[in-house]
Amino acid sequence: MPRKIQIGVLEDHIATATGYKSKLEKNPALSVAWIANYFQGVESHLQNYPTHLLILDIEVSSSPDVIEPYPVLHAIPKLLETFPELKIVVISMHNRPVLIKAVKTAGASGYILKDDVQSYEKLDRILIEIYRNDSIYFSPEALKVLKNPDDIPSLTPRQNEILSLIASNPTVKTKELAEELFVSPSTIRNHLSDIYLELGVNSRSSAVLKAHQLGLIAVKLDDYPFI
Repeated sequence: MPRKIQIGVLEDHIATATGYKSKLEKNPALSVAWIANYFQGVESHLQNYPTHLLILDIEVSSSPDVIEPYPVLHAIPKLLETFPELKIVVISMHNRPVLIKAVKTAGASGYILKDDVQSYEKLDRILIEIYRNDSIYFSPEALKVLKNPDDIPSLTPRQNEILSLIASNPTVKTKELAEELFVSPSTIRNHLSDIYLELGVNSRSSAVLKAHQLGLIAVKLDDYPFI
């Protein structure tokens, strides 16, 4: 008998998370190994509990003390680098083209919209297919977006990572970004210049605002220190 597929869940709504667990564990091939309500600690969960597939929500706070959403476009490639056998599936209410494309480019194996009832009904089978056959799955609406990318800004995966990090930590310094991404400060500055040019802005704060308007990042604007 094949071993059970162990699943981790990052979801800040308890009812949603327990709903996933209840639904998925009806299938004898699946087991939810752990649930996290904040991004902080996800890596330690992955280290401490064998996890084959990770379900991510996007708009989850970084930690109990940091209400800004975690930098998902940085987190996905970093987690996949640390845990190369891991499969990541995003389940989110956000349906903006630029975000869906960025999540796919970052390495996620799937993107399912929370209002996609048909996909939710067969979620167990979707996850099994992704893990066992190394396949990908995107909600039909998300798939349409990927097939019609004309209106999506051409940001690179690294530029998306930088924007995601800045949005989650408004006061982060260029040197700190460089250390996090293992590059030089001048490389970060060059990336920022290219981001500004692509988005038609001239500052970090305006880049975050524009990226939020495009749906690329989730940020609580009331708390973000725009200048």
